[in-house]
Amino acid sequence: MSEEKSTEEVIENIKETVEDAVETVEEAVEDTVDAALPPLLKLKQENPKVFFGGIAGIVAVLGIFFMSGGDSKTGHIQQAALSVGQTYTLQAPNSLSDTSLKILKIPGQMASFDNDEDVICKAPSGTRVVIRSFQEAFGKKNLFAQVEIPDAVSDCRAGVKGWTLSVNLK
Repeated sequence: MSEEKSTEEVIENIKETVEDAVETVEEAVEDTVDAALPPLLKLKQENPKVFFGGIAGIVAVLGIFFMSGGDSKTGHIQQAALSVGQTYTLQAPNSLSDTSLKILKIPGQMASFDNDEDVICKAPSGTRVVIRSFQEAFGKKNLFAQVEIPDAVSDCRAGVKGWTLSVNLK
């Protein structure tokens, strides 16, 4: 009989050891799963009200941002209909103060702004000009205007012709 008890005791000990091992493995698996969860999923499981409230807040802010359309005073320059032979005034729309505008020999040549040889003269804002023709560029009609300065002003002599951006005319 003592052998039966000892076998039963051994079996009981093995069962306890196995149960302890299973518990340890289960705890390790739970810890690993918890550590592997991204913080947002963890927040979702632990505090769903905060998680979904945050999502609702982000959606509301994005909705307001995208639905809030533009303002008509966004700083875009409204180009008036210009026509050949009409008199306009030179004005630098992107300038905060009175400035001189370069009247160029060739329309649309960016290097002209750095090369004084391509500049006919520098006319101050407010100078009267008469449009003689237009030049299309970059797929935009009438982007450049050939202008004639009827009166001598600054270093521009009377009757000089050159090119400026059409947005510089008002």
